[in-house]
Amino acid sequence: MSDTRAEILADAYGFMVTQSIGTVARARIADLVADGHETIPQLAAESGLPPDSLRRILRALAALEIFTLDGDRVGNTPKSQLLRADVPESVHWIAQSFSSEHYRVWERAEHAFRTGAAATPDVLGSGYFEWLGEHPAEAAIFNRAMAAGSSFKLRSLEQLDWSDQLVVDVGGGTGGLLSGLLANHPALRGIVVDLEHSEPVALATFRSAGVADRCTFVSGDFFEAVPAGGDAYVLSHILHDWNDEPAGRILRAIRTAAGESGRLVILDSVLDDGPGAVVPKLLDLHMLVLVGGRERTEAEWSRLLADVGFSLVRIHAVETLTAIEAATIAL
Repeated sequence: MSDTRAEILADAYGFMVTQSIGTVARARIADLVADGHETIPQLAAESGLPPDSLRRILRALAALEIFTLDGDRVGNTPKSQLLRADVPESVHWIAQSFSSEHYRVWERAEHAFRTGAAATPDVLGSGYFEWLGEHPAEAAIFNRAMAAGSSFKLRSLEQLDWSDQLVVDVGGGTGGLLSGLLANHPALRGIVVDLEHSEPVALATFRSAGVADRCTFVSGDFFEAVPAGGDAYVLSHILHDWNDEPAGRILRAIRTAAGESGRLVILDSVLDDGPGAVVPKLLDLHMLVLVGGRERTEAEWSRLLADVGFSLVRIHAVETLTAIEAATIAL
C-alpha cells in the first residue's frame, strides 16, 4: 500500500478514533493509569471493559501516541494525560460529547453541508442548546468540557490590558473563565451572564476561586439585553455558535449596554484562507453541522463588528486560540 493511500485511509478512519477515545474517556483509563493501575488486567477489572477489547483499543491508540503499551503494561503520554478528568485543559469531557450526541449529529453532516442548516434538529429533535436543557446528564458533561478549557482561554485574556473596573462575561456559563481573570486581577469586578440553570455551579465557582465578593451572576437572554455599565464585555466561544444574523443581535445587545466607551473582547478562531492550521477549519465545519454557526476570517470579523457599532482594534494569537479586541464606534 502506498504511503499516500495509507494516510488518506487513516484520515477516513477518524470515526474509529473518535469512538475509541470516547470509550477510554468514559472508562477513565487515563485516570486509572495515573492512580497506579498500569496493566491490562488491572485496568479491565477497574473499568469493566473486557481485557481483549481494552488491549485492542489501547494498541490502536498507542499507535497514535495516546498511551504507551508494552506487553501488558500501559503508560500515559502527554496526549493521554489530557484525557484525565481534572487536569488543566482536560479533553476528558469534550471527548465524551464528541463520541456521543455530536457523533450522532454528524451522520447528517452532508445534509448540513448542502443546505447550510444545522443537522441537529433532524437528529436530536431540537436545537443543540434546547436539547441540552432537556438532557441534564449530557448538559453536565458539556458544562464540564467548557469549564476545562478555561485555563487555556485565560492565557489568551492575559495578553490584554485589564485596567478596567467591571468585566461582563456574556454567556460565561459556570464562571470558570471570569473567576480566573478576577483571581489574577484583584481590582476587577465581574458579572457572568447566562441562562438560569448555570447559576448554582457559577456561584460555587466564585466561592471556590475566592472572588464571590467581586463577582455576581445575572440570568438572562443575551439576544435581548446584557447588564449596562461594563468597562469590558467578553464573549468566549459564543459567536461561533451563530451565523451572522443572530451573532449580530448578540453584539447589538452588548453595543447598547457598552455605551460610548466600553470595549469588547472575543475569544474565537480567526481563519486563514490558506492551508494553515487544520483545527479551526474543522471546528468551522462542526459549528455548521451542530448549530448552524461558523468560524470567521479577519475580514468577516471586521464586517460583522462594524455593522453593529464596533471596530476591530487588534488580534492577539495565543497557540490555536485568538483574542479579538474591539472598541465602540459612533452609531
